[in-house]
Amino acid sequence: MERPKVMTVIDIPVPHVLRTAEEYDAAVSEIDRLLDLGAEPFSEDADRLELLSVLVEEYDRRNNPIDDSGLTPQDAVDFMLGQRGMTRADLAELMGGRSRVSEFFSGKRELSRGQIAALRDVLGIPADLLM
Repeated sequence: MERPKVMTVIDIPVPHVLRTAEEYDAAVSEIDRLLDLGAEPFSEDADRLELLSVLVEEYDRRNNPIDDSGLTPQDAVDFMLGQRGMTRADLAELMGGRSRVSEFFSGKRELSRGQIAALRDVLGIPADLLM
């Protein structure tokens, strides 16, 4: 009989790299919670969101390297949208409107620095995959 999965709440009194899959899962859950709350810029929640995003990105880089040969920025964004249960429409506010999202996915427009930073922060995609 399979045991039910218990979600661990991440508590990082002293910031450190994520060392285990359990810490990683808890950090991702906390990121999702903070995103759902809509953390105000420059708030403690926003700072926590940013820190956890960096820690998750580093854990992924070390433990789940992406073979980016031939991977386009559009592929990376599509993949992470699917992983987070989001759609392209969810990116409209983040990217400056539906037309910009459409132009990006059709290859007519490259991402701006601000869009790259936003996608990195929200979807956890390393910036170098978005350039």
